[in-house]
Amino acid sequence: MKKIYIAPIAGVTDYTFRGILEDFKPDLIFTEMVSVNALSVLNDKTISKILKLRDGNAVQIFGEDIEKIKLSAKYIQNLGVKHINLNCGCPMKKIVNCGYGAALVKDPEKIKRILSEIKSVLNDDVKLSVKIRIGYKEPENYVQIGKIAEEVGCDHITVHGRTREQLYSGKADWSYIKEVKDNISIPVIGNGDIFTAEDALEKISYSNVDGVMLARGIFGNPWLIRDIREILEYGEVKNPVTKDEKINMAIEHLKRIRVDNDDQFIFDVRKHISWYLKGLENCAEAKRKINTLSDYDKIIKLLEDLY
Repeated sequence: MKKIYIAPIAGVTDYTFRGILEDFKPDLIFTEMVSVNALSVLNDKTISKILKLRDGNAVQIFGEDIEKIKLSAKYIQNLGVKHINLNCGCPMKKIVNCGYGAALVKDPEKIKRILSEIKSVLNDDVKLSVKIRIGYKEPENYVQIGKIAEEVGCDHITVHGRTREQLYSGKADWSYIKEVKDNISIPVIGNGDIFTAEDALEKISYSNVDGVMLARGIFGNPWLIRDIREILEYGEVKNPVTKDEKINMAIEHLKRIRVDNDDQFIFDVRKHISWYLKGLENCAEAKRKINTLSDYDKIIKLLEDLY
């Protein structure tokens, strides 16, 4: 059975949204990525983020200092986490300028050293994986890194079909993901431009990947997990999401985030509500108003009026 993983997305896959996603039963959910620099000095904000784990969550770390990475891996493992992922794919300037994230794809041997050192400190029941882009400026090293992940003993490798230079522009090129899949034996998870169940079916059929990792496609659309399961099993989406389901979920998300993160909940939930309402008929004005409101009851009332 093909796997469905949820990508680590800063500012999105927080504790509350991970809880909502769990209701749709993906195979693996990653936390927001965590800095090993912050963990190595026991930064309280980072630790509180890590400690607020849900059962089965995987943790993605980023950094390039091997000693800090080893220390962080041991620390995370001691929290009971059973899956740690190394980020070699984040394209953001502030990350790559420090030599982290997608900057590492320029140096496969460094990735090998880092993965080997992480593996050396993990218990046998803790899985290790890596997420990469297909290159920095141009596609390069992606098959080599796949073979490194296999050699080190990674559980899987996730490949995003863009270079770092592309950021999120253009289209993800799944021919490179297919090339990785064709050259290694460990599972390959494909990532990039999966916004519908049809996208997932097409890309899986083309590349024969072992699963897909969902990112921007789940913004306001956790039903994408359900849709992909259905299209893979039945060849079609049997239960398309309805307007009422989206409004119900916007309300549910607001209620949950208020409980989970009271101080920040209004600011955190606005973007999610906007995503849930995107494309719904007669909701444009409601989206505009929500961005001006900070009162919980008023937002609930506004959403209930949309039924």
